[in-house]
Amino acid sequence: MILKIDLPHQQALVMMKKCVLTSLIGLLLLSSCASIKPQSAGLQVLEPSQLALGDASNTNIEEAWWERFQNKALSDLITSSLENNPSIALANTRIEKAQALAGITRSATSVQMGASLDLDRQRFSQTGIYPPPLGGSMQSLTTLQLSGAWIPDVFGKYQASYKSAVGQVQASALEALHAKNQLSAQITLQFIALALSIDERDMLLERKKHLTDLRQLLNERVKAGLDASLDLKGQDIELNDLSTQLSQIETQIDLSRHLLATLSARAPLALMALSPHLSEIKAFEINAALGIGLLGRRADVVAAKSRVYASLENVEAAKLDFYPNISLGFFSGFNTLNINQLTQNASAQYGLVPSVNLPIFDGGRLNAQLSAKSAEKDQAIAIYNSTLLDALKEASDALSIYKATSLELQSTQNSWVLATQRLEIQSLKTKVGLGNQTSVLKERISQLQLQRAQAQWNAKHLSSAVLLLKSLGAGWPQNETANTVYAQKP
Repeated sequence: MILKIDLPHQQALVMMKKCVLTSLIGLLLLSSCASIKPQSAGLQVLEPSQLALGDASNTNIEEAWWERFQNKALSDLITSSLENNPSIALANTRIEKAQALAGITRSATSVQMGASLDLDRQRFSQTGIYPPPLGGSMQSLTTLQLSGAWIPDVFGKYQASYKSAVGQVQASALEALHAKNQLSAQITLQFIALALSIDERDMLLERKKHLTDLRQLLNERVKAGLDASLDLKGQDIELNDLSTQLSQIETQIDLSRHLLATLSARAPLALMALSPHLSEIKAFEINAALGIGLLGRRADVVAAKSRVYASLENVEAAKLDFYPNISLGFFSGFNTLNINQLTQNASAQYGLVPSVNLPIFDGGRLNAQLSAKSAEKDQAIAIYNSTLLDALKEASDALSIYKATSLELQSTQNSWVLATQRLEIQSLKTKVGLGNQTSVLKERISQLQLQRAQAQWNAKHLSSAVLLLKSLGAGWPQNETANTVYAQKP
């Protein structure tokens, strides 16, 4: 809407001179503003380059990194969890709130306009500024008016505040991204743990079957006087121990399903039919080179840095509070004592109201406000530095664990191959009469123990891959638009 005010030439000239004079007075009085006290240097931002990290710009981790495991049940579980989880919804509300606050900040320098209609029935004083017959009479004063104001951002104070608000929006979006990544990793780790428990239960059941068969053979040999009864006692002890282990692992399976259901915003018993196996979760190799590029894709690190940028803009805005605040008000409408004449030209009124507000004596309020913003800036820098160092340690630890589990897994696989060969040899000896079925069963039971150890190391290796992907910034959007929104300075 454009408001056009037609003023007589002479009146417009006078008003223009007043506006210019007001501006000149503002500039002349600028030096008399409240003075800024010297501020301490504060904390310094720790840059990744100071940590002597190598370049890892060629390393690429896809956004849906859990797809690497090639398990549809896991992928479906994470997808539905990201859509329905309350913690993700809470993170999204923080984004919406930050966006709303940014909108409020941005509106500060826009033209504000409003319309009003006032009806005032009053008696005018006989000894006031209005002489009789108006004085001493009861009249109805009617005003219909359009008014507005504009605050030009002469020194950039509101622009700095808006940049700070945008930085908070970016940080909230990145924290939501970090929450999604954390949730995805937690579900994947629990899914692997559930698969391991189910595999261990199956191995224990098979081992129990072989132990039962072995006990029957030993019992027959004891009756035949070929073995001592003491061997039977050992088998009974081992069978009792297996029953205890089976009970414990069944409980662990139920608890894992309950936790996965909770993480995916389902009822605790909703996933009782979920029965994954480690063989259905595909292993893969990771380009585990650590570098600046990888830490730059950690959502929590970039979020902390966005808050640093936002706090720096807040400090700048606090400094600009010491400068004059210039505003321009205007109004146009009708005012009359006779409502029938409200919209007549004779009832018209209009005007401009320029103003300059100079903070000269404020009792130290502005300097205290600036000190508070500077402290918030130092706090944001300290949080960022701590987050960066924690991220580096987490990535380094995850890499070490990933390498170690790779070696241990290979070692257990070698032991499994040797145990399989021993079982084959013992089976051949039994067939040609050089051994008995008791020896074969003992070799199979021993092989099952190695198989369980191999499953445990396989689960540890898969879990270490999850931790490494998470620590290297997995889940970072790969499209250019998202990268621009998340990574740029406010």
